[in-house]
Order: sequence, then structure tokens, then C-alpha cells
Amino acid sequence: MNGQEDDVMTEFADSAKAGAKAATWVGIAVLLLGMLAIGMPFLTGVAITISIGVILLITGIAQLFFAFNSHSFGSGALRFGFGILSGLCGLSLVTQPGAGLATITLFLAVWFVVDGVFTVVNGISWRPQSGWGLMVGSGVIGVLLGVMIYSQFPTSSVWLVGLLVGIRLLLVGWTMIALGAVGRQVAKEIDTANV
Repeated sequence: MNGQEDDVMTEFADSAKAGAKAATWVGIAVLLLGMLAIGMPFLTGVAITISIGVILLITGIAQLFFAFNSHSFGSGALRFGFGILSGLCGLSLVTQPGAGLATITLFLAVWFVVDGVFTVVNGISWRPQSGWGLMVGSGVIGVLLGVMIYSQFPTSSVWLVGLLVGIRLLLVGWTMIALGAVGRQVAKEIDTANV
């Protein structure tokens, strides 16, 4: 390699090292947040409910603003109605996060059942292709999970949302740490090739 190619490869290796280090540290932070969320599922669920409420409030205010700036009555009225609905839902979630958490839990129970049924039907329609049994099994687990959540309601609203968010954060954290390890390996191979 000539000097210019060496410089480019060295710069690329340095970037890979920096990216790998950042991914690892972010992964560790997200992993710790996931453990915290699993350890305190109710507080996590309430925090998420309030966050969703704030987002809906901001959306409602923005829609009302756009409704008053609309040039036609039809689109203005629709935006106004959507803004009022979003604002009221957001206000309800912020002021009554326990009831909001219960609503989100019921929604998730229904979603797991409906998604599970569709997954089972799709899996059966894929038969005899490979993987159809896995799809059916996944769908059955989804239905059972939805039924379990519903059968334990309202107790399930205390732990479900926080637990699901915590598990997701754990998976994201592990993924980031794994990406950091891959980045370090790539940087090491580039350094070895430059020697």
C-alpha cells in the first residue's frame, strides 16, 4: 500500500475504534436501564404512560395550531377534531397514569391475541414450507400471552409495560455491546493489515 492508502486505512481503523467504544458504552448504559426497568416495572410503566401523554398533548396542540391555519374548512375541522381528541387523551394519561397504564395493558393483551391468531393463520398457510411450524408456535405463544395478560388484569398492568420495555432495553443493550465488539475486531484486523 502507498502512504495515502495507509492514511485512509488508519483513519478508518480509528473511526471503527471510536464507534466501537461508543457503541459499547451506550450498550452498557441501555443494559443498565433495562435492568432498572425490569426491577421497577410499575414506575417504568407510569413513566412511559406519562411520556405518551405528553407526546399526545404536544400533538394535540400542534394539530389545533394547524387547524386554525388551514385554508379549507374540511381539513381545518378534521385537524381541530383530531387535536382536541389527542389533547384530551394526552391530558388523561398525564393526570391519571394508573388508568392509562391499565388501558395500555388491555390494548397489549388484545394485540397479542390478534397478532397471534394472524401469525397462526399465516403459518398454516405457509405449510409445508420450512419455518411454518415456528410461525404457528410463535402465534400460539402470542395468543397464550395475551390471554394470560387479560386473565391477570388489573394486576398485569402493574408489571407488564415496564417488563416489556425492560426486556427490549436489555436486548438493545446486548446488541450495542455486540456491535462494539465487532467494531473492535474490524479495527484490529485493519491495524494488522497495515503493519
